[in-house]
Amino acid sequence: MPCIISTLPIVDLEAYLAVLLLCPILGAGLFSTLLVRTSEGSNWRAWYQWQFFACLAIVGLLTMVSVALGAEHWLAFATTLAVMILAAVWDFGSHARAEYL
Repeated sequence: MPCIISTLPIVDLEAYLAVLLLCPILGAGLFSTLLVRTSEGSNWRAWYQWQFFACLAIVGLLTMVSVALGAEHWLAFATTLAVMILAAVWDFGSHARAEYL
């Protein structure tokens, strides 16, 4: 019986492996963003922040590598990185607006 992997074209195998690696990494990055934003006042907040910054570094590094290599999935990494950065700096609190003169 022939090996199934050896009968697949290389391009399809690379795309399959890229998706298998892409989804968990990007999911972890977005999930860590959600944890940090919803953990205000929690005892676990410091751990969630550490996890967020680790995921931010990993997604940032993978974004640079995928752009440099010309990979097809660079846009997914770049979008996830942008969402993570925006969620980190955007103040979602309900603060009173400043009155202008």
